[in-house]
Amino acid sequence: MVQPITLLVKKYFNNNLKALAKIIKLSKQNGFAYYHEIKKYLNRERNQVSTILGKLENDNLITRDKDHRPQKIFPTLAGKELLKKIVDLLS
Repeated sequence: MVQPITLLVKKYFNNNLKALAKIIKLSKQNGFAYYHEIKKYLNRERNQVSTILGKLENDNLITRDKDHRPQKIFPTLAGKELLKKIVDLLS
């Protein structure tokens, strides 16, 4: 079920949104983002970053390649569309 955009903005207008935006930005450059890049950008502990990425992954906004190190993170189409909607809403 798709949530109304206002609920999505409330849910993601924090470190989750910052992480998603950074993942999308890095993926435009490299095709993916590394876990350590997100950790450094957010300036958070590993467990906090894992929680943030877990939420994004559970909502199908990102996918993670957990089988390889360093871990690669990819935005999904839904993640890209959500960020675009938020940017449009705030513009």
